[in-house]
Amino acid sequence: MKTIINSIPIYITNSIQGFRKPNNQIAKPLKAGFLGFIAILLILFFLNLISFITGTNEKFGMDSLDFLLAGTGFVLKMTGTLVKGFTR
Repeated sequence: MKTIINSIPIYITNSIQGFRKPNNQIAKPLKAGFLGFIAILLILFFLNLISFITGTNEKFGMDSLDFLLAGTGFVLKMTGTLVKGFTR
């Protein structure tokens, strides 16, 4: 006679259970914020470079206000990704 064996399927994962949610709430917004910071900083860098090459600006360099503007890009991109994560 054959016997029927009831078994519980084993799920194999490569992540810690319950760790996905903090990753979406902390790591992804920070990563997006840094990408926003770098993107705006690169745009400002190339605008300063072009203005120096064309002769409209006599000196080339980054100002503290440029970094403040890039920090604003960090905050805006991070909060946008954070809000998107909460709405899902």
